[in-house]
Amino acid sequence: MSHDKIIDYYNSLAQTYDENRFGNSYGQFIDRQERRVLNKLLSPLTEQRHVLEIACGTGRLTNYATHALDASEQMMAIAQEKHKNVSFTLASAADTGFQDETFDAVFSFHLMMHLDNETIESICKEAHRILKPGGQFIFDIPSRKRRELFHHKQDGWHGATHLSADEVKQLAGTRFKVNRSAGIMMMPVHKLPKVMRKPLVSTDYLLANSPIKQYSSYLVYELVKQ
Repeated sequence: MSHDKIIDYYNSLAQTYDENRFGNSYGQFIDRQERRVLNKLLSPLTEQRHVLEIACGTGRLTNYATHALDASEQMMAIAQEKHKNVSFTLASAADTGFQDETFDAVFSFHLMMHLDNETIESICKEAHRILKPGGQFIFDIPSRKRRELFHHKQDGWHGATHLSADEVKQLAGTRFKVNRSAGIMMMPVHKLPKVMRKPLVSTDYLLANSPIKQYSSYLVYELVKQ
């Protein structure tokens, strides 16, 4: 799907996005896991530390950032209402408009999975440009090993892209070092009874960060600028 059509899609979802995606036990499970990973990978915010969230959407994770960016005006308007102390920019993730070496960290969740490899490469180049030396680039992507294990078939563009650990290393190239990774959702939580989901957060987190983490539904990678 074209860039403009993806923006139109998210503009149309903006008013109901939070409730539909994260107002249920499954969405809340994902939210808890992603926050645990960010708490582990991202240093606490300070006045001297500048952190950019790319594709901030409605601002679910924007409390981890000092700056936020999205291409959907409607989604970002909701995020701005939630986070008055964050600086927002309406722009493309591949062309942010920021100066070189502006940020200590850049992170993005639920973006790369919707994009083709060429666009992902462009975003990585842009993240490298706007990061300070030694800066972090953190993003999530569905696991190729998990999808191959369960013979996953994806229709359409939404969540269609997945990568292996080796492919992430190739993406990092000489620009970044792949420093750490963490899994998100090892168990098929969407198939479990709703009452079981919250109690299993810690167990699932341990499994998703064990030696078998490549079989988690999603992998979060921390790349460090070289």
